[in-house]
Amino acid sequence: MKKLSALTSHMLTLSGITRDQVEAFTDQGRLISDGKDLGYGLQVGRFKYDAVISIDRCRAEIAEQLLSSLLIWLDANDPERDVLELAEPDVDVTPLDDQTVGVEIVVAFDEPLVIVPDPEGPLAYEGEQWRVGDAGVTVAETLAGIETV
Repeated sequence: MKKLSALTSHMLTLSGITRDQVEAFTDQGRLISDGKDLGYGLQVGRFKYDAVISIDRCRAEIAEQLLSSLLIWLDANDPERDVLELAEPDVDVTPLDDQTVGVEIVVAFDEPLVIVPDPEGPLAYEGEQWRVGDAGVTVAETLAGIETV
């Protein structure tokens, strides 16, 4: 649920949105088992879910800024959306009075569930201890058998 947390944090950076106005939670969660060896860790599966973000008493004049910011954030932070065939966000904007609206945003996310070896980790799997984490990427500094130019 890293993407839900990151998107919610982003929304809170917008002028006119405060923590007490925002409620965020997951809905329609589904676990998909698809074990993959990542070298320094294992992807044990994926978590597909709808992220629901409700913003109460949002000033009507910033609603468009909020929605534009959502699309910009998704473009920059969820580049696999097209490959994963995730639905476009659903948005409901409900007038509350002359100056405020309620905004509910539903965004489909699909996140890998990765574990990494850790002797003190809380997860036991295949005779080893693991913790939830990022497997990281190791970049080769040299390549055997290739001449540099």
